[in-house]
Amino acid sequence: MAKGALRLSDLRDKKVRTLDGKTIGRVHDVHCDKGSIVALMCGAASFIERLTARDHGRRIPWDSVTGVNEREITVDLDRPARKPTKKASGSRTPKGTRPASGKRSKR
Repeated sequence: MAKGALRLSDLRDKKVRTLDGKTIGRVHDVHCDKGSIVALMCGAASFIERLTARDHGRRIPWDSVTGVNEREITVDLDRPARKPTKKASGSRTPKGTRPASGKRSKR
């Protein structure tokens, strides 16, 4: 199975292993951005995250994936992640909230 011709359903519930054979867990969630896979969430904590929407799972960047076959996904955790490109600031602050509109009153 080629890395470029995948469906999200092909990744769910697969075992994730490092290059030296250590099992990290199973894929419980796949994070995407604009049609591209960004990261895999795996391990028991990521299953709890999926149910409760809290940040507890192990996030594996998609750039760390070295191979995908029918039974498992192989990752290289030592591979440096690509630096994210800066997005245009638009109408949001770096925290994701809208900037204050108008002048603040001096109460």
